[in-house]
Amino acid sequence: MDRYLAQLEICKQIIDRIRYMINMQHIQSNNISYTELYNELYKLIPLVPVEHKVFSDRLRDTILPNLKMPDFISVNQFGQPLSTPQNGINPYLFGEVIATIAYLNGYSNNNSSSIWDNIHPQIASVAKERFDVGHYADAVEAAFKEINVRVKTIYKERALEEKDGARLMQSAFSPNNPIIKIGDISTETGRDIQQGYMEMFSGAMKGIRNPKAHNNQTISKADAIRKLHFASMLMHKLDNELA
Repeated sequence: MDRYLAQLEICKQIIDRIRYMINMQHIQSNNISYTELYNELYKLIPLVPVEHKVFSDRLRDTILPNLKMPDFISVNQFGQPLSTPQNGINPYLFGEVIATIAYLNGYSNNNSSSIWDNIHPQIASVAKERFDVGHYADAVEAAFKEINVRVKTIYKERALEEKDGARLMQSAFSPNNPIIKIGDISTETGRDIQQGYMEMFSGAMKGIRNPKAHNNQTISKADAIRKLHFASMLMHKLDNELA
């Protein structure tokens, strides 16, 4: 367990450095080598506790094979395909890395006092009381409703119209004309980032908020922790909106 926690911390530090390079230094992700992150995630996989195998499987089978930007394919004057190797980080998969490591970090601190140390305060303010008394599904629903309310407020102030749920997220984060800008849409990488987060925000409304809002559901404590960390990541992304 000590090796696992130490390796998890290494991965978190690398993620933080890459996020700083993208958000503060405005370096495009395709100009940031994927190698260090890939290698440390690879080392993490066999250390993940067996009860969280779903995450190690996702890292191994989905994230790592696609973490590198795909090679650029062009055609020469004779019509023959040419492949130019790329070594940058796929921005959409980097978002998946952030969410997965956040989930694992939440699991590794699976008690009420430490969970909330890693949760965005706005999410904690609506979810903690429900979570602490065992109302896990209600805590998750409250968290994603809070995201919806925050995005709705921003959208209404800027677009002068009101939308809700997945339609709201698709309009607010559209890579064509975003009301809330997450990536630098003047670049291909930035547009990919914008598209990726639009899909994550929209997917959260369809796949997490709406089913609970429309049906009585019971979820486990572990599943609630995972979803609350995802909600927290999205709320932090709103905090870091590009000017």
